[in-house]
Amino acid sequence: MPVTQRDALYRGELGRWVPWLGLATSLAAVFMQLLDATIVNVALPSIAVDLGASVSAQLLMVSVYTLSFACSLITAARLGDLLGRRRVFLTALAVFIVASLLCGLAQSPTALVVSRALQGLAAGSMSAQTFAIISGLFPKRSHPRVFGIYGATIGLATICGPLVGGLLIQWDLFGWGWRLIFFVNLPIGLAALVLGYFYLVDAKPDGIRRLDVGGAVLSAAGLFLLIFPLAEGRERGWPTSIVVMLLCSVPVLIAFVVYEWRLGRRGGDPVLRLQLFTDRAFSLGAAIAFVFFGTLTSLIFTISLTLQFGFGFSPLRAGVMTLPWALGTGLAALASAAVYRRIGNLVLSLGMVLFAGSLVVLAAQLQHEGTDPRWSALAGPLFIGGVGLGLFVAPLQTAILATVQPQNAGSVSGLLPTVQQVGSSIGLAVIGVVFFNLVATQSADAVQAERPALTAQLAEAGVPSALIPRAEETFVRCATEQLGSTSPMTVPDECRSPASGGAALGAAQQQIADSAVVAARESTRNAAGEAFLQAERRILWIIAAVAAAIGVASLTLPRRNQQVDERSADAA
Repeated sequence: MPVTQRDALYRGELGRWVPWLGLATSLAAVFMQLLDATIVNVALPSIAVDLGASVSAQLLMVSVYTLSFACSLITAARLGDLLGRRRVFLTALAVFIVASLLCGLAQSPTALVVSRALQGLAAGSMSAQTFAIISGLFPKRSHPRVFGIYGATIGLATICGPLVGGLLIQWDLFGWGWRLIFFVNLPIGLAALVLGYFYLVDAKPDGIRRLDVGGAVLSAAGLFLLIFPLAEGRERGWPTSIVVMLLCSVPVLIAFVVYEWRLGRRGGDPVLRLQLFTDRAFSLGAAIAFVFFGTLTSLIFTISLTLQFGFGFSPLRAGVMTLPWALGTGLAALASAAVYRRIGNLVLSLGMVLFAGSLVVLAAQLQHEGTDPRWSALAGPLFIGGVGLGLFVAPLQTAILATVQPQNAGSVSGLLPTVQQVGSSIGLAVIGVVFFNLVATQSADAVQAERPALTAQLAEAGVPSALIPRAEETFVRCATEQLGSTSPMTVPDECRSPASGGAALGAAQQQIADSAVVAARESTRNAAGEAFLQAERRILWIIAAVAAAIGVASLTLPRRNQQVDERSADAA
C-alpha cells in the first residue's frame, strides 16, 4: 500500500485501530520467534527417529537457531535504519514463513539444520525491528500498557513451547508428526504478513544512515565464536578447536568495541552506539536482562528435561504440568502496566521476590512428591512463579527504554534482543554444565538405592541366584556410566541388549533373560528419576538465589520520571 494511503488510514475512521493492528502483527512475529526457540526441544526424540539424527545433529537443530538469531540482530537493526523497519520486518517475516515450510519438509538432518539457520536469521531480523516499531506506533504514555502486552507475549511464548509442542505431536494431524511444529507457523505468519502489509506503518528514522560493514562483520564473528562453543562444547567434550574458538571470541569482541568507539569519534555511523551505555537505566537494565533471560532459559530447559527424561512424562503431560506457569505469566503481564503506574520500578523487585519464593516452594514440593508428582501439588508454586515472571518481564522493557532517545531506538532494538539471546546462550551453557554435573554426582547414590529392588525383581523373574550378582554389577556399571555421561539420555552402546537371544536360548531361558532386561531398564529409569529430581532441586535453589539478586539490583534502576513521560507523550 502506498505511503499516502496508509497516512490516510491514520486520518480516517480506522486511525485509532491502526497502531493496534500493527502491534498485533509485531506480537504474532514475536510469539513465533520465541516459540520456535523452545518448541523443538519437545520434538527432538521424534525427529531423531524419523530422520536418523545423531545427538550432535539434534543439538545443532536447537543451537543453530539461537546462534543465527543472535548474530543477525545488530546488523539487522541497522538495515532497518537504512531501508525502513517496515520493509525489513515484512521481508524477514516472509523469509521466516518459507524457512518454516522448509523445516517441515526436511528429509535429512542436514536439511533441517540449514533450514533452522535460515529461520533464525529471519527471526533475528524481525526481532531487531520490533522495539522500534512498537515504540513508534504509540505515544510514550501508552508504553507501559503496550509493553505489558508485549511482555505477556514474551512470557507465554517462552514458557508455552513444551505445551504447544506436546499438543501438536500428540494430535499428529494428517500424520505429519513433528513436522506440524513448523507447519503451524504458516497460517500465523501469513495472517501477520497480510496485517503488516496493510496496517504496519514505517519507522525509518530521519537523516542519512550508513551501513557499518566492519562493525557488522566483527559483531557477527564475535557472537558466533562465543555462542557456538557454548552450545556445542559440553556435548563434544570441549575439544581443543572448540576451546580455541571460545578464547578467540574475546579479542574479536574487544576489537568490535574498539572499532565502534573509534568510528564514533571520527564522526562515523557505528552499528553500536556506545554512548547508550552512559545511560544508567539502559546499562543496568541490559545487565539485568542478560542475567534474567539466561536463568529463565536454563530453568525451562532443566524442568523440561527432568519431567520428560527423569520422570518419564510424555511431551503432552510435561506441557500440561507447566500450564499454570504460563497462565500466571500471561495474566500478571497484562496487569503489570497498572501495577507499574502505581509503584514504578518496585514492580520488578516484587516480581523477582515472588519468582524466587515460588522456586524454593517448588523444590520442597518436588522432594515431597518424588518422581511422579501430582499436577495439583505443583500448580500453586508454578502459578505464583508465573505471576512473578509476568510482573517482571513486561515493565523491564519500559524501564530500560524510559530514557533512551528516539534516534537511538534502532540501536536499542538490535542490542537488547542480542543481550537477551547471548544471556540465554551463556546461561544455558553454564547451568547445563552444572545440572548434568549434579545429575552425575547424584547418580551413584540413586543407582545404589535401586539395587535391592532390582535384586528382588530378578529373583521374582526366576534368574538363578548365582547370576544375580553379575546382573547387579552390570546394572550399576551401565546406569552409573549413562547418568554420569555428557548425554545421560543416551544408553551406552556396550549396555544395549539385543531384543532376542535367537536359537542360543530356549523359550523359558529367553523369557527369564527378557524379564531381567526389563527389570534393569526399570531400575535405571527409577535411578535416573531420582538423580534428575535431586539435581533439579539444587538448580531451583541456585536460580532462586540469582532471582533474589536480580530483585535487589532492580531497586537501583532510576525511577520513572512522570513529568518527562508526559512531555514526551505531548511531543509525540
